[in-house]
Amino acid sequence: MQYSIINDLLLFLLLSITAKPPYEPNIPEPNTRDELKKCKTAQKVLWLSEGKTKVSRMSEEVLCKEGLLGNRGYWEVDCEGWVVIGVACESAGRKSKDGACGLGENDLSWGVGWAGSCYHVWHDGVNTEVHAPLSPVISIYVDQPAGIIKFFRVEEGETSSKEVRLLHQFSASIKEKIFPGFWVGRNSFCQIRQKDQ
Repeated sequence: MQYSIINDLLLFLLLSITAKPPYEPNIPEPNTRDELKKCKTAQKVLWLSEGKTKVSRMSEEVLCKEGLLGNRGYWEVDCEGWVVIGVACESAGRKSKDGACGLGENDLSWGVGWAGSCYHVWHDGVNTEVHAPLSPVISIYVDQPAGIIKFFRVEEGETSSKEVRLLHQFSASIKEKIFPGFWVGRNSFCQIRQKDQ
């Protein structure tokens, strides 16, 4: 598997940076969807089909052009089929000649995906099964300076509000920029939700 950094029309992840305060290390971690959405947030994906919001089958993994450094980020992704979403550090291998380079296959990347009967979470080549009901929406929270990476499933709560349920959390020393990444299998797609969805 290879990563591609997409620079033009294929995929742009635009991170909103409007009116965000500087990183404050001594505030409590967000735990609700409303609190998480106050972080730097992925706005949308642009693709040449479906009104430029849908990523369909790709031949490679992709990393977004924009990354996080010195801040927190949160984004939600609609998924259908075999999709892995995750994050990778800037220095993570991008080509097979660099060794294991898929999301979660090395010590500089983390990934999560639905495997038919449960979620699978990967880091450093270790696969962890997480038994939880399928949700069509997976989200990621990253606190780069604190080294926190959390994967959530987003579900409808009581009174039609959406709630997050923690799937898995990693703690790591992350001293460099970290990028959202995606892998989409055949007959599958993922779409980054806009902040107001």
